[in-house]
Amino acid sequence: MKRLLLSALGLSLLLAACSMSVTVPLPDQKVTLATMIDTVGRVVYPAKPMAFPSVPAKGVEVSGVLEASQPLALTLSLYARLSDPATDPQCLALSDFTTTYACPVGPNDEKVGSATFTLSQSAPLTLKGQNLTRGVQEGRLWLGVEASNSLPAGPVEFAFKNLKATLIVGL
Repeated sequence: MKRLLLSALGLSLLLAACSMSVTVPLPDQKVTLATMIDTVGRVVYPAKPMAFPSVPAKGVEVSGVLEASQPLALTLSLYARLSDPATDPQCLALSDFTTTYACPVGPNDEKVGSATFTLSQSAPLTLKGQNLTRGVQEGRLWLGVEASNSLPAGPVEFAFKNLKATLIVGL
């Protein structure tokens, strides 16, 4: 029994040594929020997914910047989803009925981080979660925003920029 445990421990260490981190760029994505007091309980997603070549990964952490079209003082919750909001009967089409969807937070939505704007137009991002990992594995995902504070008058466009996925690959 002791020999079996030592063998299993040795194999685990060997497999861990075979894993490595790789950083790959991800495409930018934009989300526009029309004039709303807040979106609490609803996540606004773009109609089109972020699409890229799929990459096998055991884990993913995404970093980058979230830019706003005007200076803001608020915190946004950031979500990732793998299923098309256009086909989700719980999601409502916004704007011109083709650009964004507002979805109630549900089993398809995973909170992957937040972004805090302090009278600025950009906020750094670090995102983690199972939907991010699966999205990178599948080559497609949607990133969305939920505002818990009041937004200024007029539409505000948010752009996820300079996104880099740090992948854990290997055995």
